[in-house]
Amino acid sequence: MFALGDASNLPTSKTGAAIRKQAPVLVANLLAAMAGRPGEAAYDGYTSCPLVTGYGRLVLAEFDYDGNPAETFPFDQAKERRSMYLLKKYALPQMYWHGMLRGRA
Repeated sequence: MFALGDASNLPTSKTGAAIRKQAPVLVANLLAAMAGRPGEAAYDGYTSCPLVTGYGRLVLAEFDYDGNPAETFPFDQAKERRSMYLLKKYALPQMYWHGMLRGRA
């Protein structure tokens, strides 16, 4: 049985960031199953929660199944930043609508 995102029972947040990391694992394991091989790809529980802390400020919380930080940017993401707010407001919707839904991101 294969599932991802909201259709799965994974112990992680149901976010676009999580499904973006789940999809390649699902595809790899589905292709392996179709070829008669065992699926070896594994999802580490990565998810991301953009936490708006004030007008124009945001903390981008990224973590794995165990709650360990899984930051993808080269700076301290525990600090609220305007740049992360702008990412959420402008870049992430574009990535979702024009990238993820079309299988490009």
